[in-house]
Amino acid sequence: MPLQFGRSAYIALGTESTYGFPVATPVKNRVYSVSMTRSQERERTTHLSQSGAAFAVNTFDGFEVSGGSIEIPMVYKGIGMLFEAALGSSASAAAGAVFLHTYTAIADLPSLTIDVQRGTGSSEKFEGCMVSTMSISCEAGGEARASFEIIAETAAARAAALGTPTFGDGPQVFHFQSSTLSYNSLVYKMRSMELTLDNKLERVNYLGSKLTSQPQISDVREVTLTATMDLEDNNLYNSQISGTSSNVEVTFTSGTNIFNILLRNCEITSYEDSVNSFGRIERTVTFFGISGASNEAIRIEVTNDNASAVSN
Repeated sequence: MPLQFGRSAYIALGTESTYGFPVATPVKNRVYSVSMTRSQERERTTHLSQSGAAFAVNTFDGFEVSGGSIEIPMVYKGIGMLFEAALGSSASAAAGAVFLHTYTAIADLPSLTIDVQRGTGSSEKFEGCMVSTMSISCEAGGEARASFEIIAETAAARAAALGTPTFGDGPQVFHFQSSTLSYNSLVYKMRSMELTLDNKLERVNYLGSKLTSQPQISDVREVTLTATMDLEDNNLYNSQISGTSSNVEVTFTSGTNIFNILLRNCEITSYEDSVNSFGRIERTVTFFGISGASNEAIRIEVTNDNASAVSN
């Protein structure tokens, strides 16, 4: 058998109409890494019978656990299906020659079918995939990246390779396209940033099946944005002490392509600016998004030339 390599790996996505019923996967995304797996828990039976040398004599199947993590390049077009799965909903509107896609948070999260092309080897189709956590990060000198932790219902048996993919033509997001971070009517230059959304999803298991039913939100969802900046003033320190509440906004722009993150009513829950060298002092700040009476804690907007919020 020939060796298999990670090169040529990618994922293909489709939004399910009904949880756990697989659909076609027309949207293709490049990946940095993918750890989606299907595994069968196997437990030792706990009755008191044993072998003559005191070893176990039987096992039984526990839960089947499927899912894992996906890390992909941030692009201005072609990642919307994952944004919709992470936040809950999307809407699109024409904005001159381009389109504005708005992703907003709702409690009824959709599920995906995800085909994983395992490099030069086989493929694997995961169904009932829901986004448990999402992270978007970028640092000076680097590529913007998006990571998604997935809870899946199950996967089909590994099959033949999917074939050569057709990726979207959306440009990639890079560090030099970022604007400053705005907070409390002031702007700050960032060295790095990371947005983290935790949907607090929990597997739901019942008698009669080894598979999870549709995962449910089990706690208060949380969204934070952590940024590292040079220390130039004490404004953010003072805001952390006083409990200031203000929106945080970060934007990446490439021509007519725009990627915007808005966290509303943010309070600073962590602030650190230790002095530990002769050089410049850095401060690392975590902003915690809070929903208001009419708007949820997070909104993502993407402007591109695609009429659809969820296709390539």
